[in-house]
Amino acid sequence: MIRFILLNSEEVTDLVIICSHSICDGMSLIHLIRDLLKNYTDPQQENRVTAPLDIMDFIPKGGFSLSSIMIRLLVKYSNWRWKKNPYFFTTEDYNALYRAYWEKNRFGTVLVEFEPHETESLSKICKENGVSIGSAIATAFIVAYEDVVGLFAKKKKQISVPFDLRRHATAAIEDVFCLCAGASQFSYSYNLKKSFWENASTLHKEIHKRVNNLDSFGMEVLDCDPTFLDALSCFAFFEKFIPDAYNRTENLLRFSQDKKNIAFNMINISEKMFPDTDIANLGRLNIPDTYGDLKIDSIIPLPQPIRDNIPLTLGGVGIGGKMVFSLNYPEPKDMNGSRTREMIRVRNRAMEYLGFPGKRSEKAL
Repeated sequence: MIRFILLNSEEVTDLVIICSHSICDGMSLIHLIRDLLKNYTDPQQENRVTAPLDIMDFIPKGGFSLSSIMIRLLVKYSNWRWKKNPYFFTTEDYNALYRAYWEKNRFGTVLVEFEPHETESLSKICKENGVSIGSAIATAFIVAYEDVVGLFAKKKKQISVPFDLRRHATAAIEDVFCLCAGASQFSYSYNLKKSFWENASTLHKEIHKRVNNLDSFGMEVLDCDPTFLDALSCFAFFEKFIPDAYNRTENLLRFSQDKKNIAFNMINISEKMFPDTDIANLGRLNIPDTYGDLKIDSIIPLPQPIRDNIPLTLGGVGIGGKMVFSLNYPEPKDMNGSRTREMIRVRNRAMEYLGFPGKRSEKAL
């Protein structure tokens, strides 16, 4: 569920953390990094384990919502159907499926890094226009993507914005390592008749309105049986795209042949609801950047895109005055890097909209 990789040289050390979203969120990983570095500076300190919690127990109860009621009913029905015919997957199944996927694809990312003085400059421009850096970045990449790649399909002009539910808890909760994220999803189209900053303001206001109202598209999904969520997100999802992978273990083969299973029913429904843009921005972190003789130069967020269902997947985080945003995508190996070249053009165009044409580069990193 979680893996650590340490890449060390005389000049710099990179700590790579790969973790399943089913057990944590972005802020959980930040807390984990902080605690690891604290232990590095003081190995003798006493470590106290904070048990995971159900964040829904600490979220204000909303008023009447027909959509929420419908989703809760669907979740209850799905759990009931699943428990009548469950599947339990092993590490062997997981490795077989994802080995088959990565045999045909590679993970791609294009970065943009703002040095402290650039961050301050961008922050000043955003404040003058009444928007956050995150809203400006999102708007820039949306319009840049449409400039370079083409317009999003009308039915797909949806944006998903994850947010930290800890900030909305009715009681103080500790820095627990678990899934405490909501995600607001709504329609959004860039209006070419308005200026860039007017479009950014529209998006900014919509995001803050929905987050403040705890308008989370998927909070009810947290009530799903964990084994059902596992089957849904990790196994049923890929059956149409790498069917040969399901011949690699007996359990995967049996599951793939059970097309009446509720997991496949739900995948067919959920695929129509995927947004075209997913923006996971943690903002400026409130943790130290120096631990003894170690200093965090930057944190690079790499939210994993789910095939190309979500064509625009962005991650962002800032520490020590530096901000890093990543544009992430899967690229079939037979494309010979053409998608990477396309995404570099998207990144460069976005920098022009933000007023940083000097940050154009032909390199991805």
